[in-house]
Amino acid sequence: MKTTILNKFKPMIAVSATLASTLLVSQAYGETSKVTTNKIDVVAEITNTRPGNLTITPNGRMILSQQPLDAPELRVVEVMANGELQPFPTLDWADGPEKGEVGFESVIGVHTTTDGIVWVLDMGSATSPAKLVAWDTNSNQLHKIIPIDKSATVDNSFLQDFAIDEKRQQIYIADTTLGNLFGAIKSAFVVVDIKTGKSRRVLQTNPKLMPPEHTVVVNGSVLGAKREDGSKDPIYLGLNPIAIDAQYDWVYFGTVNGSELFRIPASALADSANNDNQLDAKIEFYSKKRPSDGIVIDTDGTIYAGDIENSSVTKITSTGVEVIAQDKTLLSWPDGFAIDNGWLYVTQNQLHLTAPLNEGEAQGTKPYRILRIKIDK
Repeated sequence: MKTTILNKFKPMIAVSATLASTLLVSQAYGETSKVTTNKIDVVAEITNTRPGNLTITPNGRMILSQQPLDAPELRVVEVMANGELQPFPTLDWADGPEKGEVGFESVIGVHTTTDGIVWVLDMGSATSPAKLVAWDTNSNQLHKIIPIDKSATVDNSFLQDFAIDEKRQQIYIADTTLGNLFGAIKSAFVVVDIKTGKSRRVLQTNPKLMPPEHTVVVNGSVLGAKREDGSKDPIYLGLNPIAIDAQYDWVYFGTVNGSELFRIPASALADSANNDNQLDAKIEFYSKKRPSDGIVIDTDGTIYAGDIENSSVTKITSTGVEVIAQDKTLLSWPDGFAIDNGWLYVTQNQLHLTAPLNEGEAQGTKPYRILRIKIDK
């Protein structure tokens, strides 16, 4: 019988914030959205390194990446039932390539297949090539390593997150690039064939993948960079939120700064015969959204995403956006999402208060958190 994360982590819940009202709030971009605020449970508090993304295996194990901006000692960990963080999949992999024989360099994206294979996207570095690493959590063995072809990346690539198409054995990576932090914005999809290991880059700088010049402001803090000459500029981040539906029909995507969610048929992205013009013709507008980081889709096609400007979690359908939870402290930059047994799990990490994104000043306040919100219909 499957051990669900709900039962496994019940003893860890230390805090809950209950907001029972339904109200109307004014959103940025001049929109008004209905807000139904749900109970927020704190599953774990993390006092060292910011959490990145998380995934939950079919047998209830919670795997967590640790935010590279904090230079973590352990790049990927497992969150144990008592709240401790253990290296995943092994210490040699988790502690980086500078120690031992193997190691992840820089990780945000982690996802699990339906058969328990955890895929880790290592963005790499100048000395450690980018790669996808798959670990079989059933046999506790390395399943596969796929190097990302250099031809599929650019000088300022930032391979942030990805979606796994189990039907076609493809992985679709969102290459945000480093926005306007470094170099030119060249957001693109990197498509990886799991069987052949080949990578290709598509839709680079397509307008739907590029960020609008919308200045993100979170609780009064501008998402901005401080340049070497002391000047400050707003940061614009392109393609980042990405997810695939349970039927592997559609890949949904958007930008961090943007207010639109698009989708493209997975079959189109998987077909290497399609050129960029043909792929662009397949993209559809799906719904409005809020400036956001990660997204996730449940089995009935409902999409959940953060609202980084309003410290909220939203539910997105083709008809619009509804806020389901809001808290300036608990949801200060909702980042990665996962769904298990009727619960939405989310990492909260105050990413906007890291020095690179906060005009050169580090102002985050620990602890950071893993949260959960009930989403049963």
